[in-house]
Order: sequence, then C-alpha cells, then structure tokens
Amino acid sequence: MTKIEEILQKIENGILDLTQLRIQTVMGRLEVNQKNEIDFTAGQEIEGIISKIDLLDGDITTQITEKFYQKYPELVKFHQLREARGHEIIEGNMQALASIIATLRGMYNEKATP
Repeated sequence: MTKIEEILQKIENGILDLTQLRIQTVMGRLEVNQKNEIDFTAGQEIEGIISKIDLLDGDITTQITEKFYQKYPELVKFHQLREARGHEIIEGNMQALASIIATLRGMYNEKATP
C-alpha cells in the first residue's frame, strides 16, 4: 500500500467516526497525567455542560449540572455560542476533508497511470 493509499484509508476510516460532535464546557481541578497531558484530577465532581450533536439526523442533546447553570450564566452563554457554531465548523471541516480526498485521489491516479 502506497503512502497516499494509507492516508486515504485513514481518512475514510475517520469519516465513519464523524457521526457525532461533542461540545464540552466543564470545570474542575486539573493535573498533569502520566502521559504528560492535562486532565481532570480523579475522584472529583465535575461541573459543566456537555452537548452532543448527531450529524446524521441533527438531534442535539445537552446535559448540564444544576450548580453550573445557576452559578455560571456567562459560561452557559459561551457554551450555547459554541454549540451554535458547531454545525458551521462541521460543514467547513467536511468541505476541507472532501477537498483533501479529491486531491489525494488525483495524485494517486496520476501515479497509477503509466
């Protein structure tokens, strides 16, 4: 398998996972984990909002903790703006991905043609 074929295969496999957009606005104590990544400290209660947008049927599910909703209205508004932009971001990403795939396929076809 050529490098271009490998890249195309990875992109095609990734597309199968692009059925849901998850938007999170959460608060809690952070720490650096064993992989040297920033993550939430284990065993604590996390406050916030999580929205899931199903890209196939457009359903949006939003979960929010009561404390977060009452205590941080400005962050709730921030999350709502991010959720509204979610569809725009997805559309732009899909167009960019389609362009990349078309370019790679064109390069592959040029190499495959004697």
